[in-house]
Amino acid sequence: MKELLIELCDNLEKELNEREGEQSHKVELQSGLKPENYFTPAMHIGTTSSIPDRVRMAWFVELWVDGECIFRETYVPKETEDLKIVEGFLISRVLNRIFAFGVMTSKVFVK
Repeated sequence: MKELLIELCDNLEKELNEREGEQSHKVELQSGLKPENYFTPAMHIGTTSSIPDRVRMAWFVELWVDGECIFRETYVPKETEDLKIVEGFLISRVLNRIFAFGVMTSKVFVK
């Protein structure tokens, strides 16, 4: 599924650059572990750690266009969870959001 999202990002980047001519657009997929409060430093995702100084890590899957995050999914995995499965789950959620956005946008043009 990750390959599908990478291909989608590549195609979106090509489409944006062809449409705009000389302007250079950048579409990026970012996926990996970051501190749980990376997006909102004053807030924690889920429950706080039982060890006060320990920084909990969350898995983020993000789609960025020209330096702005367009879609983001995140999850704080348990220590026993396989991170490949977590990443796959989050990627499928991002793909579902992209698809839903495309359907809703196309309905606006059809009317």
